[in-house]
Amino acid sequence: MLDLLRNLESNAEVKGLEVDRLYLNYVSIQQSKKMRRRTYRAHGRINAYMSSPCHVELMCTEESDGVKKTDDADTKERRMLSRKKIAQLRLKNQLPVGGGVN
Repeated sequence: MLDLLRNLESNAEVKGLEVDRLYLNYVSIQQSKKMRRRTYRAHGRINAYMSSPCHVELMCTEESDGVKKTDDADTKERRMLSRKKIAQLRLKNQLPVGGGVN
């Protein structure tokens, strides 16, 4: 697994990504076909010697700075209300009939 991560890092460097800002966003491991070999035993016997390989897929992306959250008082008023909460506010006459919050 460490070899795969080193390979992922070198591929990112070749593509021009900043290695310090990378994070794994997708990992997939799938079973592949078993490989058959033989192992020779005492007294002329032969046993099956099976290996269980797998396919590993790793994807990484460069971490973005993100969007900063605003600290306005308007954001609390503009939040999404559930249908139940809208119905409760309408019963208390705090919300006009015929629509939600603008």
